[in-house]
Amino acid sequence: MKAAVFGLGKFGQAVALGLAGGGAEVLAVDTSERLVEAVVDDVAVAVAFDATDETSLRAYNVGGLDVAVVAMATNFEASVMVTMLCKTLGTRRVFAKALNRMQEQVLRRVGADDIVMPEQDMGQRLAEHLLHDRGMEFVQLPKGFALRRVKVPAAWDGKTLAELDLLGTHRLNLVQILRRGRDSSGRDAETSIALPGGRETLRAGDRIDVIGPEREVHKLD
Repeated sequence: MKAAVFGLGKFGQAVALGLAGGGAEVLAVDTSERLVEAVVDDVAVAVAFDATDETSLRAYNVGGLDVAVVAMATNFEASVMVTMLCKTLGTRRVFAKALNRMQEQVLRRVGADDIVMPEQDMGQRLAEHLLHDRGMEFVQLPKGFALRRVKVPAAWDGKTLAELDLLGTHRLNLVQILRRGRDSSGRDAETSIALPGGRETLRAGDRIDVIGPEREVHKLD
C-alpha cells in the first residue's frame, strides 16, 4: 500500500507510524520541520511543505496513492483544501479527521470517503465495553487523553447535551450518565444512560463518564 499522511500531530503521527510499521510505503507531510524530523527514520518519505499547494502534491504523486489521511483538523480550511485536492488528483481513498459533525458534513461534500472522529470513536468503544461488562481495564487511551467519572458541574445543570455541545466546545465525549432514582420496587437505585442523545438533560447530582484531552477532563475535577 502507498499512503500519505498530512498533519503530524499526535493522531497523524500515530497513523503514519502504524501504517509504516505494517509495511505501507508512507509519505508523511507537515509544515513543521520538527514534526517531520520525528518520523523521518520510520517512514519512506517525510517532508515539510504546505499540503494545500497543488504543485507540491503533484511532485510527490499524491494522485497515484492508494490512501491519503488528512489529519489536520485544527486547521479546518487546510483540511478541506487538501481533501479536495487529493480527490481531484485521483487519490483512491481519502480519510479526513473531523472535530465535530459540521466539519464531517463539509469534508464529505468536498470528497472525503471516510471521516475519523477520534474522541467520539473512543467514547463509543468505551460505552460498548461498559454495556457488555468488560470492564475499564480493557480500554486503552492514546497518550494525552483521559477518562473520568465526575459530578455534573453546576453550570451544566438543566441544560441538554445539544445545548452544551461538549464535543464541539471542549472536545469532550460524554459516554454515560449515572442517575439516582427509584427502581420498579421503589428502592433507591442508580441507572445508567449510555451514549445519551442531544435531547438528554443533565441534572445536579448526576455523575457522568467523559473522555477527552487530559487538560479538558481535569477542568471538571
